[in-house]
Amino acid sequence: MSEVRVQRRLAAILAADVVGYSRLMEQDEAGTLTALKQRRKEILDPLVTEHRGRIVKVMGDGVLVEFASAVDAMECAIDLQRKMAAAGAVDPEHRKIVLRVGVNLGDVIIEGGDLYGDGVNLAARLQALAGPGEVWVAGSVHDQVEKKIGVGFDDLGVQQVKNIERPVRVFRVAAISSEALPSGVLSPPTSKRMSVASWASSTCSKGALRNRETASGSAPS
Repeated sequence: MSEVRVQRRLAAILAADVVGYSRLMEQDEAGTLTALKQRRKEILDPLVTEHRGRIVKVMGDGVLVEFASAVDAMECAIDLQRKMAAAGAVDPEHRKIVLRVGVNLGDVIIEGGDLYGDGVNLAARLQALAGPGEVWVAGSVHDQVEKKIGVGFDDLGVQQVKNIERPVRVFRVAAISSEALPSGVLSPPTSKRMSVASWASSTCSKGALRNRETASGSAPS
């Protein structure tokens, strides 16, 4: 039996989720869901289209987006944070919807409409590390966009990221202000919801398992 070749491509991956999602849902479930749908329709969807991206998956408060260009991914991430902050400027402090975003450029595995692999996993991990209203990026992204977009970067150094074997050079976009963010915003416990990071870790493991099973000739369960 011939081995099935895994389909791969290089992609820029944007991962984003809502800070304090569990708190927002507990305070006003219907209102939070309505606000999220409105933000996606009025801000996220148009920006992804404008910057030639593709929404891979939406998971509750999280979203995963693929771009063919690191510049497009970064411009979308920055515009997303700025427009979300502007849209929330009139909201009460405790009801603001604030995002944290991670962007990575790396090799991904394609299966149907889904993406797997470290390229996805690292973007999700960077998103989980980012603070409210921030955009964190891998060194691979920074190297591609540093002189092509009109923002500065804070060098956060080399960091060991969960489930990534090698240390990663990490940068934070310096031009995005947190002044419009609500005070006391905290990340909800990861055990209470399936974050983009946990979803990416799970799907990466499943993708690796499928590849091993295909290579050995056994059928996946």
